[in-house]
Amino acid sequence: MADPAPNTMVDGRYKVLSRLGSGGMADVFLAEDQQLGRKVALKLLHHRFAQDPDFVERFRREAQAAAGLQHPNVVSVYDRGSFDDTYYIAMEYLPGRTLKAIINEEAPLDPVRAIDIAIQILKAARFAHRRGIVHRDLKPANLFMEDGVVKIGDYGLSKIISAEQGSEHSESIGTCLSRSSPRSLSATAAVRDLRPVPALWPGTCTPPAHDQLTSHTGSP
Repeated sequence: MADPAPNTMVDGRYKVLSRLGSGGMADVFLAEDQQLGRKVALKLLHHRFAQDPDFVERFRREAQAAAGLQHPNVVSVYDRGSFDDTYYIAMEYLPGRTLKAIINEEAPLDPVRAIDIAIQILKAARFAHRRGIVHRDLKPANLFMEDGVVKIGDYGLSKIISAEQGSEHSESIGTCLSRSSPRSLSATAAVRDLRPVPALWPGTCTPPAHDQLTSHTGSP
């Protein structure tokens, strides 16, 4: 399947404007929701994966997991559906940058700013954990920032823990969320999910490697 051209209508609702990027399992396009008059990020599953039930399930799980997390620090998912023999997710469009880009361009960050970023990430993770959801891939490339607000994206690797069955659940996230309690998620799972977070801060508080080299040698 070729990339949808500009002005292509996806599912009779989303008008493709431009390409934003590509990931391991999907391409992302900037589109305009013709019903609500807002820009969205439209994630289209690579066609070669659309026939693979495992990939389709992972794609579906990302949409359902994120849609169940209505929080200021989580990227919102608005809609999902099918188009041209593949599947899509319509998400909140964030014109800002990822934390990875900010670290590469601005490190070291002011400590107060770095702490504020950490607090926002932890608030979002706590919100998800209390609903039995872990992200499992928290890293700077999955953290989006705009006007000082941090948002966690890419819940495609999320895992739903069912307290009643003591196992992972992915058939109906809405049902799992309604049954979840703070005890649904073990302390071990929560700690494991947050383990990458402290590793972010050496990057935010330390100049990039080439800057450190310059400061030590006194030359470019």
